[in-house]
Amino acid sequence: MPANRTLDPKLASLLENLRGRVRRYIVWDSVLAIAAVILAAFWIGLAIDYLPVQLGGTEMPRLARMLLLSVVAVAVIVIAAMMLIGRLRRPLPDDSLALLVERQHPSLGGRLVTAVQLNRPGRDGDSHSPDLLNHVHREAASAIDKVDPGKVFRWQPLARKAMIVGPLALMAIVFLAISPQSFARAASRLTLFSDEPWPRRAHLEMVGIELPIVSADDVQVAPPALLTFDDQRTIRLPRGSSPMLRIRADAETAELPIVCTVYYRTDGGTRGQSNMRRVGRVSNGFQSFVLDGPPLSGLSESMTFDVRGLDDRLDDFRIETITPPALTEMKVSVRYADYLRGPGSSEVDLETDYQSGLRISEGSDVTMLAKSSVPIGETQVILKSAVGEPKQGDLSYSDDRRELRLRIDDFDAATTVSLVPADADGISAQAPYRYFLGVVLDEPPELQMRLAGIGNAVTAIAKIPVQAVVVDDYGVEQLTISVTPSAEATDESDEENPEDETGDAPDDEKPNADDNAPQSASVQPRLDREGNASAELDLRDWSSEGRLPELIPGGAISVIGEASDRYDLAERHLTRSEVFRLEIVTPEDLLARLERRELGLRARLEQTIDETRNLRDTLNLLRRGFDDVVEPDPEPDAASLEPDAADAAATAAKAARDKQEAAVEQTRQKQVRRLRTQQSGLQANKTAEELSGIATSLDDLLMEMVNNRVDSVDRQERIGEGVRDPLRAIVDDPLTRLRQQIVDIERSVDDSALATEKTALAVDTADDVLLQLIAVLDKMLDLESYNEILDIVRELIDDQGKLLDDTKSERKKRVLNLFD
Repeated sequence: MPANRTLDPKLASLLENLRGRVRRYIVWDSVLAIAAVILAAFWIGLAIDYLPVQLGGTEMPRLARMLLLSVVAVAVIVIAAMMLIGRLRRPLPDDSLALLVERQHPSLGGRLVTAVQLNRPGRDGDSHSPDLLNHVHREAASAIDKVDPGKVFRWQPLARKAMIVGPLALMAIVFLAISPQSFARAASRLTLFSDEPWPRRAHLEMVGIELPIVSADDVQVAPPALLTFDDQRTIRLPRGSSPMLRIRADAETAELPIVCTVYYRTDGGTRGQSNMRRVGRVSNGFQSFVLDGPPLSGLSESMTFDVRGLDDRLDDFRIETITPPALTEMKVSVRYADYLRGPGSSEVDLETDYQSGLRISEGSDVTMLAKSSVPIGETQVILKSAVGEPKQGDLSYSDDRRELRLRIDDFDAATTVSLVPADADGISAQAPYRYFLGVVLDEPPELQMRLAGIGNAVTAIAKIPVQAVVVDDYGVEQLTISVTPSAEATDESDEENPEDETGDAPDDEKPNADDNAPQSASVQPRLDREGNASAELDLRDWSSEGRLPELIPGGAISVIGEASDRYDLAERHLTRSEVFRLEIVTPEDLLARLERRELGLRARLEQTIDETRNLRDTLNLLRRGFDDVVEPDPEPDAASLEPDAADAAATAAKAARDKQEAAVEQTRQKQVRRLRTQQSGLQANKTAEELSGIATSLDDLLMEMVNNRVDSVDRQERIGEGVRDPLRAIVDDPLTRLRQQIVDIERSVDDSALATEKTALAVDTADDVLLQLIAVLDKMLDLESYNEILDIVRELIDDQGKLLDDTKSERKKRVLNLFD
């Protein structure tokens, strides 16, 4: 057989046609696969991007869209490289195509493969018969008309891909026809990474957060501040605050949500949701919604939150909590007022930590030094004083602004200091720091003054002992005791001018109207450490020295004390004592008054003697009561009882009743005796106090005599040694013994014999007291008789004086009659 053989044209055309069909199959299969991937990715991306919007979510973020497009691009490249280019580049030899046809047409019996392979150009060395090859060739060519090339391909893969691509493509065409804008938005978002959102039924807008303004002033409440989110949708709020989130919904061009919900996630991992409440009505086309409860009330940690209303959503808003500045320490430095500071004092008199109830002296300069946990920006300061207008303080900061210094000058009233520190970003403390500073006011001195041994009337030559007690917080500067004659007495003194026998006063001796003002004299006694002072006002010496005008009987003087301290912040503190008004009398008139007081004391002594006599009688009756004690009847003898049982029982019952009544009567008698004993003790105590009072009053009489310089040794002996000293001796000895005996009687009431003995001793002691009191009373009666004689002598002297005055007047009349 020749070396070069040619294949039958029918067979060659069959193989060439089959080769073209294979390549077209590969192209369609690859194109359908690529279209399926693209369309599936489009619809999947559209669903992921749009369906969450319908459910209240947000669109697919750009990163996710980029990732989806990258996956689709990689898939298309892989499909094109492997399914299209890779398969198209593979060779399709005739024998492979013939073998593919032989598999689908077994009737050929291998003739086509044999003919193709043995007739391939350049084939040598085959050992076969040429005739046989020609015969096979002819049979293959004759059977080729029965060959169907379509049976070679599997159409199921193309059909499956077409079933995917067809509906997806049809849906895309319908989507494009119905809503070109939505299709274009979807294509731009998925392929061009456009951030234009999908249209929504509702439209929400973030307004911001209203934060209450913490003010140091409780009276004026500042409106809350509206804070807006920055470009990163972040806002910084103080920890512990209670802000209010505010949004608004478009009510004109969009559907109004019924409720808006906040979904939050704290940095601590807590998740939750809270519904916002609608506020008011639609205004300017918008409806407001606010959230003022959890998780914003008492904000404690940072969080991220989203707001959803219908299908609109506000995403990725963040609240960062910042610890507000806190005042960790407060120190108070005080510099006292100048009048309270001694020589050589330091600049700071008191430095202490602030504590509740801290009180500061009036007029001090106060400096408050506070330390903050963070650097301070601006601090709001309010000083609210208990009285007057609010004070102003001088506020300054340290270089690192971690300390603030508040200076208050001339501290004069209780003050509440309110501080609201804020950091550099304006984050302020959520409650004002309040410090209350009390004030220790410098009170005026307390002055108590009394006249020792002086009554309501004095002579013109008297000496007045004065005792004073002055108490002040920071010491007394001066105590002044003044004596001022009354204006009436001065006028009367000025009107008494020397007259000649004609009754005319010389011109140069007429009183001057400018000299009518009363002249006063004063003394400044020294005070000891306890504030006690004593002084003696000698009217005789002061009059002789010209410090006081001549004191005329019938006038009066006023004694008053004035005490002042070193207070110099405002009006000086001056305290005046009680005004002691003393009448100026003659020695005789003073003695007459003292004698009338002595008569009053005698009446008191007579009453005391009567009470002592009654006490003696009461004790005597008490002694008799102890002698008449009722003893219970003895129990009847058993042998005297009647043998009858009923009579015996009645007799026993009667005896028991009698015994019980006797015991009750005995108890009552003891109670009555004890009561009478206690009354006697009270009467004895009263008698002792009354006698001590009479002795003290007599002592005052003697002191008044001495101080008024009308005293005599005989009078002092008669009153002092004859009355006062015996009274005190009675109180010290027999009366004291009587009181103790009465106490002993009370203790021995239950023992009749012992009580009777002690009562008898008490009666004897009472008789002794009574006898001594009667003796003192007789002494006072003798003094009264002596005083009556003195009164007669005074009346004679007064009558003699009046007679002399009448004689002088008669002489003047006779001289005047000579000139008529």
